[in-house]
Amino acid sequence: MGLFLLVTLGWLAPVLPALGTRALGHPGNDVWNHIWGYWEVAQSLTAGHLPIHTDLLAWPHGGALWFIDTFDAVLTLPIQWLAGPVVAYNLGIGLNVLLCGIGAYVLALDVSASWAGALFAGVAYMSAPHLLGQAYNGITETMAAGWLPLAIAACRRATHDPRPGRAALAGLAFGLNAVANWYYGMFAGIALGGLLLRALAALPGSPAAGRRVQRGAFALLVGALVTGLVVAGPFLLFLQSMAAPDAIVTRDPSFVWMTLVMHNMTDVVALFHPGRFYSPDLKAAFDEDLIVVIYLGFSLLVPAAIALLGPLRRRAGSWGALTLVYLVLTLGPFLYVGGRYLVVDGRWLPLPFLALFKWFPLFSRISHAYRFSLAVTLGLAVLSSLAIAAAERRGRRAGLAVGALIFARLVETAGLSSAVVPIPWSDTSLAPIYHQLTGGAVLDLPVTMPVLARSQWIISQLSHGQPIPYGLNDPLPYYLYVNHYTRYLVELERSQVALLPPVVPSLDLVAGRAEATSRGLRWIVIHKDAYPTAQYRKVAQLLDETATAFYDDDALRIYRLDGAG
Repeated sequence: MGLFLLVTLGWLAPVLPALGTRALGHPGNDVWNHIWGYWEVAQSLTAGHLPIHTDLLAWPHGGALWFIDTFDAVLTLPIQWLAGPVVAYNLGIGLNVLLCGIGAYVLALDVSASWAGALFAGVAYMSAPHLLGQAYNGITETMAAGWLPLAIAACRRATHDPRPGRAALAGLAFGLNAVANWYYGMFAGIALGGLLLRALAALPGSPAAGRRVQRGAFALLVGALVTGLVVAGPFLLFLQSMAAPDAIVTRDPSFVWMTLVMHNMTDVVALFHPGRFYSPDLKAAFDEDLIVVIYLGFSLLVPAAIALLGPLRRRAGSWGALTLVYLVLTLGPFLYVGGRYLVVDGRWLPLPFLALFKWFPLFSRISHAYRFSLAVTLGLAVLSSLAIAAAERRGRRAGLAVGALIFARLVETAGLSSAVVPIPWSDTSLAPIYHQLTGGAVLDLPVTMPVLARSQWIISQLSHGQPIPYGLNDPLPYYLYVNHYTRYLVELERSQVALLPPVVPSLDLVAGRAEATSRGLRWIVIHKDAYPTAQYRKVAQLLDETATAFYDDDALRIYRLDGAG
């Protein structure tokens, strides 16, 4: 536990000096959305209602929203009540990293019966480059990966000895893992399917096979009921929030498909290429700061290969098969190698994922096939623990070798993988003036900047608590385009003209402003540093003529709309 805690503190080191204002993750990514989600869930629950709808986003209508990391937001509620959402966000990541180490240790110890092997597995899993990449991206629900090995370990014990108590515990662990992250629920489901198939294959040659089938069927029913009790409510709310007419976040099938094959491709080379190798390069292709990190690491691949060839290869075989299944699914629907799809007979070469995507509804929701790489890492970690266990059986002292393996893993992750170490942090401190923005909706400008980078405007709600027009990752809120006043502001931003036109549509602007204020828009905040100089000048000039200046400093210029001449 002490080693796992040290590794966790290493993750959090960049934000430890100021846990309340520094948030782990790149400021151009999803950090802001997830901090807001923690805060919004706490606000809703404190007010006594479920966090399934919000009036704070997508002004003037609001909408249905199930925050994707509601699980961790609820778990960290005590931290948030005591120290605020930024501390809860940071410590939530830290607790999940720690749980990754503990979970992989429990699973590997159960499989290998080697404490040294389990220790290496725990460190290897919690230091997975993919997890570091997700922390860089600020996507906190993917950090809840410690529940996955715990769920598999509980299911493994229940299938080996199908008693109702063990089955209930497995159902609970499986359900918590699924609620924490739907992807990880699927990963555990694949592992459970393998465990059940292996148990069925062993039945024909076993005595009292019929009795074992009855016990197993009853245990499976118990586990399924417990899982259903845990999962049903959150899953239904999640589906309803996306299917609602006013859904803030949707999963349109065509969008999911295009995202899967044009944005979130899995490059085979990136699994094994050391160094800062990113493919797809989202910065070059889409001007996004998100990074795709799926590097597995030779410090994990080598001992895993030794396990498959060593004296415990029969026991390792099932884990090798499971890891191979995860690896094939990681590759997505088509084979993508070296920055391009492999073409055969004029078509992209299809992979098994494509059939599953078309035939199974749950797979049709997957837009990030490369997340299966984390399950590959877990499988390799367990295989590595078997290699260490085999060495111990031969009478070799494993302590020094495991220490060297752990050191190699940490060095490779920090210095030789595509993960960014140390993880950058985002400054969440807010100007005191935000507390004075009361009584109506707030529009932060500029609008026309990368969507994830613009999501930082959402964080100001932690101070002023007023509605804003933006949704989550919404390129251009619909209302800003249909209202004449706000649309003109957006068009000024987009225009390459350096000066405000000599003639502006005064009637449209007056009517648009009146309509916006009647719906509750009260404040417009200009973030000066986010504007090119020429664009700032013409937007500010228009607002000077159509709104009332309220505040101005080096960073912000704020206007009040009501009562403007």
